[in-house]
Amino acid sequence: MITTKFCYINCRFLTAVLLFLILSSGWASAQNMVPLNRPTYYPRAIRLQHSGAANGRLLASFDSGRTGNIYESLDNGQTWQAVAEVTETTPPGNCCSGLYEVPRQLGNTAAGTLFWSTSVGTDKGGRGPCSIRIYRSQDQGRTWSYFSTPVSGFIGLWEPEFAVDKQGRLVVYYSSEERKANGYNQMLAHKVSLDGGLTWGEEVLDVGMNDGKRRPGMPLVKQLPNGSFVMTYEICGTGCDTYIRTSPDGTNWGDPADEGTRVESTAGHHFEHAPTLAWAPVPGKKDGQLLVIGQMLLNNADNTVAPDNGKVYMVNTTNGIGPWTEVPAPVPVPDAKDNPCPNYSSQLLPSADGLTVLEVALRMTENGCRAFYSSAPLSPPTPQKAPTSKKARKSK
Repeated sequence: MITTKFCYINCRFLTAVLLFLILSSGWASAQNMVPLNRPTYYPRAIRLQHSGAANGRLLASFDSGRTGNIYESLDNGQTWQAVAEVTETTPPGNCCSGLYEVPRQLGNTAAGTLFWSTSVGTDKGGRGPCSIRIYRSQDQGRTWSYFSTPVSGFIGLWEPEFAVDKQGRLVVYYSSEERKANGYNQMLAHKVSLDGGLTWGEEVLDVGMNDGKRRPGMPLVKQLPNGSFVMTYEICGTGCDTYIRTSPDGTNWGDPADEGTRVESTAGHHFEHAPTLAWAPVPGKKDGQLLVIGQMLLNNADNTVAPDNGKVYMVNTTNGIGPWTEVPAPVPVPDAKDNPCPNYSSQLLPSADGLTVLEVALRMTENGCRAFYSSAPLSPPTPQKAPTSKKARKSK
């Protein structure tokens, strides 16, 4: 008994020391390219948790032309293999896809059902009829079929993401340009489904400023262990800085005209463009920690590009309140810039035990934009004192 306790304590101590030494040396495993040999954009990665024998398997999706490319990993992200392609033929094009595993039975939609959702009718030219469409897989991503269209419009609808709210209802969040006539250059909104995603209710505005200029976009939502929800997003038009806000239930996000709180690090930096959000468990800490990454890292003082641009993500252990700590990214992209490729909408996927984190990030190569992946140890930062003022920091 004494020997077992002694070994347990010392093993945990040695593990902590090893993690510290590894992190201090800037270690990350070798970076590998996803074996998708054509232009690759908008990575998404999830770990199956509600699919029975397939639990623990990693799935990823990538946009490539009109196709959503579905890949899987059976070894926690060390290698990836193609399993399916989802082709959306609505002209003129599509983008900004999302990948989601339904966590529980919702109507006739079973736990473990996968959604691949995409913005269709969009391209770089003039705008026209557009929508967000959902495809469904009931065999861990092997086969896909059209399921539903939560929202349609005529200007621009982008970046669908999903969550289940506190009432157990499926929610789709998205960016919309459909209220430009009312002064909303772009806004964040959501709809609720009572039957597992087949039909959808009325649109609800979550974040929007009707000044004709600011453009909230790219919402990501996670539920925390305390039951509350957090959302990260960018606000472009006066910069594209990363913001965060909270909700008690996943559908009520406060005053839509309030920008929220800018995500800022203890080193005096903030992210600009295409932020994504992840939650990771921390052994012995029920709240875990939040991870945020953005395309570019800027100095708070003057909005110039910071030296560690493209090389870090940020961690917060106080449910998104207060300052964040910078951590070396597993896939550094030092040439990150305002462009659809380098470090755009990178994905962070913590391991189930919270000890490592996988990153999937885009990098420009001689053959065009490609996705790279790597893992590194994940260790909670030293807790930082939250600021006394909760007033939002304004972007430039």
